[in-house]
Amino acid sequence: MAKTAKKLLIAAAGATAAYLAVGEAFYERVLNRHFTKWKNDRRTVNDEIYQYYGSPEEQADGDAWFVSMHPEDTTLVNSKGKTMHCNIFMQKEYTDKWAIVVHGYTSMPRGMADQAYHFYQDGFNVLMPSLVSFGDDEEQYCSMGYKDKDYVKEWADYIANLDPAARIVILGVSMGSATTMMVTGEADLSENVRCAIADCGYTSCWDEFVDQAKAMYHAPAFPFVYAANTVSKLRGNFDFKKCSPIQAVARSKTPTLFIHGEKDTFVPYRMLDKVFDACSAEKEKLSVPDALHAESCDIHPEIYYPAIRKFVAKYL
Repeated sequence: MAKTAKKLLIAAAGATAAYLAVGEAFYERVLNRHFTKWKNDRRTVNDEIYQYYGSPEEQADGDAWFVSMHPEDTTLVNSKGKTMHCNIFMQKEYTDKWAIVVHGYTSMPRGMADQAYHFYQDGFNVLMPSLVSFGDDEEQYCSMGYKDKDYVKEWADYIANLDPAARIVILGVSMGSATTMMVTGEADLSENVRCAIADCGYTSCWDEFVDQAKAMYHAPAFPFVYAANTVSKLRGNFDFKKCSPIQAVARSKTPTLFIHGEKDTFVPYRMLDKVFDACSAEKEKLSVPDALHAESCDIHPEIYYPAIRKFVAKYL
């Protein structure tokens, strides 16, 4: 009996070690910033940037504007003692209109230059946060919007403290969209936040990882996503299942425009109706033909920006 028990313990220990090793590999692959740092460090003012964000013709105005504004890093130590980073672009004359423009996975504030440029041209002050582990943020591992929702909320509070009359719209793309949706589910969200725009966000981090593990790596949810989630929780990062925009929008009181490209397979287009139907606030949705992931603003700007302006005008 003792020998059998020992063998079982050894086998269990081996299985646990293998499970955690699989989880560690998946976790490092999708959440460690080493890849995004490599990519972001090369986002200089040359043609290389356009391999990530489209052709120069599609991106030149927004990117040229971003560079011409000479962005400086603005920091804020939040309630948990973390130093948060953002770029802020103020209008020359006073306005109470603000846009918080939230970037996506593997990106940084500059990756949202086109959307920010359009808001700025429309007379908004613009705040562009660096999400956890991206841009100027110092953390090593991202949280797919889970921690970011708290930080974006604190940036909204920061704006409200600067100007109690501020009227704020939050726009996010991809992981930034998931972040935006989760912000709207926060019970104590500042009343200064008048509306939100969620462009191609996922229902939950768990759903997204399960879908992409299968699509990109031909890997089943078990053990890969399960094990990675175990590692994430053991490291004190976040629980993939609790990173749930679909649950957040069910609590939302913030009017939200949901946007999704009809050819998106990275965050599957089918997720649009799921988050839209779950949302308890005033809501609209925009399906953009022919657009892949995070491409709606580039493929059909003549649809994308007028829809945003019309929606925002209702609440600001």
